[in-house]
Amino acid sequence: MRQQPAAQSRAKHAMLVALALVATAASGCGRALPTAPSAMDDPAPMKAAPAPMSTTPSYTWYELASQWVNKGDAATVSGGRYKIAFVRGSTGAGATITIQERDASVTDGVIGPNGMALAKAATLTISYAGSSLENLALSLKLFRLNETTSQWEPVAATNDVTGKTMSAKVLVLGRYAVSTGDPTKAGW
Repeated sequence: MRQQPAAQSRAKHAMLVALALVATAASGCGRALPTAPSAMDDPAPMKAAPAPMSTTPSYTWYELASQWVNKGDAATVSGGRYKIAFVRGSTGAGATITIQERDASVTDGVIGPNGMALAKAATLTISYAGSSLENLALSLKLFRLNETTSQWEPVAATNDVTGKTMSAKVLVLGRYAVSTGDPTKAGW
């Protein structure tokens, strides 16, 4: 008599284990693991990117470039009217460097990751050829948006009037603009 309840107990236990396994498998089957790579959209050059953090008006930002730069490597990332050249040792860690703009006719772009500090200065070059500022070349300046203060700060830069480019050595990635004065007052 005792054998029958023990056999029933084992059968019930086996059935519960089997049901638990089925439930566990069913709850996770068909789903990618949280660490699995996700499908990526077509990397079109005008793919909308997240807006940089700031208290300025909200714009739609378009990603022009996205490139991985290894720790300490020299590399150049270009997109649209923007180019940033890193020297060996600029980046303390590997990072995906992005370039975004909100309007191709305006010289206002974000070189990211926004706020990333560099160990050695990189050269940022912005072309203003074809922009509304092209005819104001002699009075142009470069500005960087300080995300902490929400103020545009002037950046020491070289204006190549012949080449219609503004270049500067930068130690922080972020939002940069070429303008005749404070970009906020320019209606940005």
